[in-house]
Amino acid sequence: MDAASLHITMYPWFAMGHLTPFLHLANKLAKRGHKISFFIPRRTQAKLENLNLHPSLITFVPVIVPHVDGLPYDAETTSDVPSSLFPLIASAMDLTEKDIELLMFPDCSIKLHEHEVRFLGAGRKLESSSPESSNSTLEEKWGEWLGRFKAGSVIYCAFGSENSLQQNQLQELLSGLELTGMPFLAALKPPTEFESIEDALPKGFKERVQERGVLYGGWVQQQLILEHPSIGCFITHCGAASLTEALVNQCQLVLLPCLGSDFINARTMGGKLRVRVEVEKGEEDGLFTHRKVCAKL
Repeated sequence: MDAASLHITMYPWFAMGHLTPFLHLANKLAKRGHKISFFIPRRTQAKLENLNLHPSLITFVPVIVPHVDGLPYDAETTSDVPSSLFPLIASAMDLTEKDIELLMFPDCSIKLHEHEVRFLGAGRKLESSSPESSNSTLEEKWGEWLGRFKAGSVIYCAFGSENSLQQNQLQELLSGLELTGMPFLAALKPPTEFESIEDALPKGFKERVQERGVLYGGWVQQQLILEHPSIGCFITHCGAASLTEALVNQCQLVLLPCLGSDFINARTMGGKLRVRVEVEKGEEDGLFTHRKVCAKL
């Protein structure tokens, strides 16, 4: 590094929707010659290693997440627990403070505070090209499957690493995808009362969609999937990072907001930017149907 280079530490909130955009920012800073120490939960590191485009400058510093009563022993991030346990993830992260302070001796520190996360994660500059990831490789199984379909023909559906639908709404969503007759890739968490996404499917769903539809209950390389030329449409819960990644990849957007901030983001996409359609919900019960999902897709 030359004299103008900095040593920067990053310690994002323990959620994939925060860790991923922080790493995108780290890649841009490293491209300019800066060195980054990126603090990350130990077992979560493997999920982001493929997105580190400058391993000689970006160093992952594994963090052992202390156990907190009420958390599963292997829980590290919000994607590992239901939303009711998010405060316990925050408590576990707070317990790392002294250990982290001993390791922080940078020229600049970017921490997890909410206003900073929103600026860095959701407010980064939109460019005409896709985010910097050309040197990353899409996982082979997804690349091969998407490569079977023509450009712009596949629906991608994901609701973030923190959201899970109730079983009836999950089934309506999947039935709506099926009803389109289009190929689709859905990355969704199982409802809280189910151990796997397969256990919550509509009866006969897998047999009916066969190779046309793929459902996955784990973490996927969303940015790289959205970059793939076969993806033409993205149905999303309206998380800020997901919307940003969709916009820079010029994906058609179908919005299905779930949480408080999701609805604010949805209004921005429609009222100010006019870049989306939104699935209608019942005025009294706030629920959507498979036919309304299909109509918007």
